[in-house]
Amino acid sequence: MSSPPASPTRRLPRSLWLGLGVPSFALLVVMPLLANTDVYVAGIPLLFLWVFACFPLTTVCLHLAWRMDRKHYPEDTPNASEEGSR
Repeated sequence: MSSPPASPTRRLPRSLWLGLGVPSFALLVVMPLLANTDVYVAGIPLLFLWVFACFPLTTVCLHLAWRMDRKHYPEDTPNASEEGSR
């Protein structure tokens, strides 16, 4: 008698870790570590500089996650026939 097939484990794609995990880690883990510092960079407190640096970091992470995952959604990428008709 054969055993039933093992259920496949669901793994989160790398794009999800990159798009959500990195910005979340940057804000939820690193920010509390910087909260009690008295370090200033160019006259700006390090905590504020970090929060403002997280805006472009989040944008870059989401863009890279979309680039990694877009092969799964071909309807989101324009094809040559649509571009030629414009």
